[in-house]
Amino acid sequence: MGDVKAARIRRFEGTRFRQRSAHRIRPYGVVGWFFFWGWLFILALCLPIAPSGAAESPPPPAPSAPAVPTQSFPASFELVWEKLLVTLTSLELAPATTDKENGKLTTVPRRYFKIASAKFPPIQDDYRDTYDVLVEKQPDKTVKVQIKRKFEFYDRTQPPMGGWAQANPTGQKIGINEDEIFSALSLELAAAALQTTK
Repeated sequence: MGDVKAARIRRFEGTRFRQRSAHRIRPYGVVGWFFFWGWLFILALCLPIAPSGAAESPPPPAPSAPAVPTQSFPASFELVWEKLLVTLTSLELAPATTDKENGKLTTVPRRYFKIASAKFPPIQDDYRDTYDVLVEKQPDKTVKVQIKRKFEFYDRTQPPMGGWAQANPTGQKIGINEDEIFSALSLELAAAALQTTK
């Protein structure tokens, strides 16, 4: 009889234990899931967002400065220098400063005018050219001539009364480009070579 009573007590206690366990586990399990997903949501909101351009490729490098036009001539330094002065003078590009020892020369700015609008009152655009020339002896007994053109236009928008601003001469049908100077110099040197062969 005692054994039966003891068995009933154990079954009763076991049932109560399972009920208490289920009561503890189920509510805390649901709360735990809400707690877990809530923290994930808060964490996602707090994470820094990378800018849209972060994964893009880096910007392309800035374009390099265009090469200064250069030509070499199979003649002496003295002859090239002499004919260069003749060429520039014939093109109305008078030298402003000359340094023969270092082979450097800068021309006087030459101005040009262009009618931008024929309506009254007419609008005139002003341009000017300046050339820096470098003449150098080369190891192969040629002479290298380098011509750097500085092309400017008069910008009326610059305060207070406007001013000169550097511009790109490409596409502008005005002034004298470097190739024209090289061509004229080549003709002068060719004529000098013919004179020496006679």
